[in-house]
Amino acid sequence: MTKVMQKINTLFEELVPASGQADTVAGEIVRAMTRIAYRNSNDGDHVGVGYGKETCNPAARYLTEKCDEEIASLLAAIWGIENDRAYDLILEQLEVAVLEYLKQHPELKTTPNSEDMWDYRDEREDVDDSCDEDEGW
Repeated sequence: MTKVMQKINTLFEELVPASGQADTVAGEIVRAMTRIAYRNSNDGDHVGVGYGKETCNPAARYLTEKCDEEIASLLAAIWGIENDRAYDLILEQLEVAVLEYLKQHPELKTTPNSEDMWDYRDEREDVDDSCDEDEGW
């Protein structure tokens, strides 16, 4: 685990409840970022690819909406990348950018959150279609 992810995990422990949405905007940002990172490291899910469409897309949309242009650009760049190495490189940049964003906006730690990252699910787009490719088996 990188030092950046260790810092994000410390924020997770501080700001994110055991289940459900966070009470603060910073908590929900951390929750969304750790969701994307965890799904990649644990199951190899990528934003916009296969099962990652279901597990990561809503979190990516939440971050795009709630954070700055740098984070939105990194999410646009990572969306749909299948190559693990390329994905990991951009994901590391995204983690740094999210941590820096939270440092620059400490008020988000006390800003009440009314949205769940899962509210950003698109029922038409966030469907694992990778099984459709394997139907010839």
